[in-house]
This record gives sequence, structure tokens and C-alpha cells, in this order.
Amino acid sequence: MSPTETGLIIVAVVVVMAMIAFSIQTVENQRRERRMRLLMLKDQIRRADHLLHTLPEHYITREIRDVLVRYLQNRWKQVMELENTSENRQKLSEMEAFAAQPLPVVEHPPGSMTLHTDRNHAQRTAALLRELFQFLTELQNGGLLPPATTRDVIYQVKEAYTRTRIDVEIMEALEVEQQRGPAPALPRYSTAAGKLQRLNQTQQLDRQIYELSAHMDKLQALVERERLLREAEEERKRAEEAAKEDKFKPKSITDYRR
Repeated sequence: MSPTETGLIIVAVVVVMAMIAFSIQTVENQRRERRMRLLMLKDQIRRADHLLHTLPEHYITREIRDVLVRYLQNRWKQVMELENTSENRQKLSEMEAFAAQPLPVVEHPPGSMTLHTDRNHAQRTAALLRELFQFLTELQNGGLLPPATTRDVIYQVKEAYTRTRIDVEIMEALEVEQQRGPAPALPRYSTAAGKLQRLNQTQQLDRQIYELSAHMDKLQALVERERLLREAEEERKRAEEAAKEDKFKPKSITDYRR
């Protein structure tokens, strides 16, 4: 074998080895890209699923649920294109079954002036609504939602956030009532009730407004009763003072003749 032939063989081997290395690297890059894509999709799924199943049912309107469900269905289908496993097929089937379920009718908690159980509950809901607003904004900016849908759903999220803030105001009024009595709390309740009335365009807040109004009526009766008792006590003290003045008042000649 001549030196030229030997050189050509060596070059051919190097080229083949380079092509093999390039192919291996390409496959590895594709595998890494596929893995990163799967991680990103599943992270997006976790985010949307968290919003869908953690927000209070009172705030899950038909439009909000449809947006989240369609997004999750789309993401699971993309996962299936990359990783068609029985587990992922089951997840997609569960989401499609969930999409077919009717939207539950949720009533306001009877006897409660607020939707939330306490301030921490309300603050957690407010944080979720802020996250949902950010999520919808990202979908809008990415062109993944029609403008009309985006406008309607974001408006509903803003309304829900406002309602949550009103709940906090009612809880603050309740604290004032417990610490200082009904009179200082009544104006706070009244302000919250006015905000609820303005928010109640679809009459969905009727029960909450009723509970709040009933509580305000009770407080107003207590304030009125306290006022009457206070006035009666002041009248009694004035009468006692007047009696004392009459007792020590110098008698006239006519009084002595009697």
C-alpha cells in the first residue's frame, strides 16, 4: 500500500469518525432539546392546573374555565407528540373528561358576610388572581387568545380581585366592631356594601349583600338602643340635678305660710 493510499484511508477514517461524532452529537442535542421542551410544557401545565384547581369555585366562570381547560388540552397534546406514554394519555383523557363536566353552581356561604373564611384566605386568593392576570396577559401577548376573549376574561379576573379586596374591608370592619363596638364599624360596613352593590351587575352577589345588610340592620338597632338608653340616663341625671336644686332652693314667704 502506497503512502498516498494510506493517507487516503486515514482521512476516510477520520471523516467517518467525525460524521459519527456529529451524528451522535446531533442525536444528543435533539434528545436534550426534546427533554427541555417536555420540562417547559409540564411546567406550563402545572401552572395552569394550579390556577384551575386552587382558585375558589366562586371565581371560576365559564369563560375562565374554558380558557384554562383549552390551554391544558393543547399542552397535553404537545406533550403527547414528544412522549406518547400511557401516563400522558391518561392525563389528556382526564382533562378532556373534566372539560365535558358542567360548571358547578356554587352558592355564597349561608350566614357569612364574606366569601373567604379569614384574611389569610383572602390574601391567598388575591395572589392567585394576580397570577391568573399575569398568565392571561402572557397568553394575550403571545397571540394565543382572541382579543374579545382576552378582554372579557381579564375583566372577570379584575372583578374577582375587587370582590376579594371588599371581603378584606368587611373583615377589617368586623375587627373594628369587636374592638370598639358597632357604631364605629357601621360606616365601614356601609362603604363595603356600596362597593358590592356597584359590583353586582349580574345579581350574583345578592346573597352576600343580604347577609351584610342583615348584619348592618342588627348593628343599627343596637346603636339606636344604646342611644335611647344613653338619652334616658342623661334625662334621669338631669332630673336628679333639678330635684337637688329644688331641695336646696330658698323657700319664699308663701311656702312658709303653707
